[in-house]
This record gives sequence, C-alpha cells and structure tokens, in this order.
Amino acid sequence: MARLNGFTKNQIIEVYRKMALSRRLDEKMLILLKQGKSFFHIGASGHEAAQLAAAIMMKPGQDWSFPYYRDGAFCIGLGMTGREQLLSFLAKADDPNSGGRQMPQHYGHKALRIVSQSSPTGTQFLQAVGCAMACKMEKSKEVVYVSSGEGTTSQGDFHEALNWASNAKAPVIFHNQDNEYAISTHRSEQTASSIYDITSGYNNLSRYEVDGSDFFETSLAFKQAVERARRNKGPSVIVSHVVRLLPHSSSDDQRKYRDEKAYVACQSLLEKHYIPMVKTFITKVIGSRGIVVHEFSSEEFTKG
Repeated sequence: MARLNGFTKNQIIEVYRKMALSRRLDEKMLILLKQGKSFFHIGASGHEAAQLAAAIMMKPGQDWSFPYYRDGAFCIGLGMTGREQLLSFLAKADDPNSGGRQMPQHYGHKALRIVSQSSPTGTQFLQAVGCAMACKMEKSKEVVYVSSGEGTTSQGDFHEALNWASNAKAPVIFHNQDNEYAISTHRSEQTASSIYDITSGYNNLSRYEVDGSDFFETSLAFKQAVERARRNKGPSVIVSHVVRLLPHSSSDDQRKYRDEKAYVACQSLLEKHYIPMVKTFITKVIGSRGIVVHEFSSEEFTKG
C-alpha cells in the first residue's frame, strides 16, 4: 500500500477521524455547558495535530502518559473514547478518569496508563520524571510522555524535571504546546527567550521545535524522540507551535487580551472548517447556572 510520509492511507484517515472527534467533543461539551449539565470546559481545539502526532508514536497500555488539561486529542489517540471523555465531563460514576471526582479535562485511564494530574500546573513534570527513572531502573524500555502549555515552563518544576531527567538520561519526552498564551498572558511577557532556547543548557537533552499544526513534521520529531528514549539515550523536549482557537477555558473572555485580527482569525477557522451550521453554539458560551461567560460574536469587532 502506498505511504505518505511513512503512513498508510488508512492510518491517515484514522488520525483525521480522531482529530474530528476531538473537535466535535469540544463543540458538544460547550453545548452541554450552555444547558447547565456541566460547570467547566477547557478545549483542545487547534492543538489536535500535535497531540495525535505524539499519541501515534506511543504504545498505549505499555508507555506512560502524564497529560495536561488541554490534551483531549492526545488521550483519544491513545484509545480513550468519546463516551469516556463525556462521562468525565458530566461527572458520572462510570468515568474512567476518576469516577466523576476530578475536574473536567483532568484525564486519567488506568488501562491506558494515563496518570491523572492535579490542578496546580506543572506538578506532572517531576512525577513523570520519577516514573521514567523507575522504568530505566527496571530496564523496561517503556517511554514516558508529559505535556504542558508554554506558560507552565515558568514554573520551577519544569526546570527541576529537565535537570533530573537529563542527568539520569531518563526515557521521558516533554511536549510543550506553545499557543503563546498562558490564560491571558502572552509568552513575551513572562518568558525571557523562546521555550526552545531556554532548554539549551541541559546535557543529554534532545530538542525539537516544530509547527504543531503540521502532523507529519510533528510526528517525525516524536518518532525520533521515542526511538531515542527506548535506546536509553536520554530525554527530549518537543516545542510544538500551535493555535489556541477557543478561549483558555469556559471562564475566560479572550476578547479582553487578544487583538482584533487574532480573534477574527480564530473565529474564521472555527466557522469555516468545523462549525458552519451551529453559530448559536459558537457565538455564546454559557457557564454553570445559565450565566453567560462570554460571546463569540463574529460581528463584535466589525460593527461601526
């Protein structure tokens, strides 16, 4: 069978199916939020290609994953179903993440070896490194994935984890999904250099910087990083440049800090490619108890 950048046609179709599923779940969850059936949402919209590129290189149920709250597409890539994500979102007892006790988008799955994170951002880094060091001690050839947004790289946990992982040549891959905004704070306001540059001082650490919207480019980086980890050559950090199409969360109004051009561009992408028929959903996001949190009105910046 013919291959495209090393992937078969069926593999590419399956990746696209999972991307579309992740996007549709974001849409459905925001509708349910509007109906008062849940209380909080953080979406993966705009990050799907980078996350699926990572997931396709992992071995579900064998390798370990410490995802962050925006890793919905990554978890789908590992085998989590849409039903399971909705059970978590609706806090149902059958939720495999935590039996309905965790916040929405705090992913966990025992069978897939997805370790649930706590809400304080960055705590997953050192946990992942500890897991990777244990894998190396046991000579298991298992690989550990850990992710975050670029904002969390300002936490000390990130650099402590890089230091320990590099010193121990731990089989861990740090995936930094750089969408430029830590909630409302732009990267330029809290990072002295690029994320790629600030990780340059660690020996044994392999670094990659990719266009996270390019599945093939990102999957090649993960392929090399995973193979390197399995050969006990040390950790890797992959910086994927992505676009956050939705606000940080359902509690956020990105019109207050994104400029008009960026806001309209995100709106255009959402409406053109994914949701041309449900403008009532995309124009309004309503939080718990029916309170309007913010509106996505495409006319907001074009009036008068």
